[in-house]
Amino acid sequence: MKKFEYITERFSTPACTGMQEKLNKLGKEGWELVSVCPTNSYDSGLAEIAAFLKREIEK
Repeated sequence: MKKFEYITERFSTPACTGMQEKLNKLGKEGWELVSVCPTNSYDSGLAEIAAFLKREIEK
C-alpha cells in the first residue's frame, strides 16, 4: 500500500505572487498539487489561497 506525506503552502491574494514558481519548484521535488482552497478574512474578504500537496513516501 502506498503511503504519502502532505504539506500546505499559503499564498497571499489577490495576486498570489510567486505561486506558479513555488508550485513548479515543489513539483520538481516530487510534490503533487491535490487541491486549493480560498480562505476568508472577516475584515477584508479573500485573504489567501491554501494549496495542499502530497508526495509518496519512499520505502
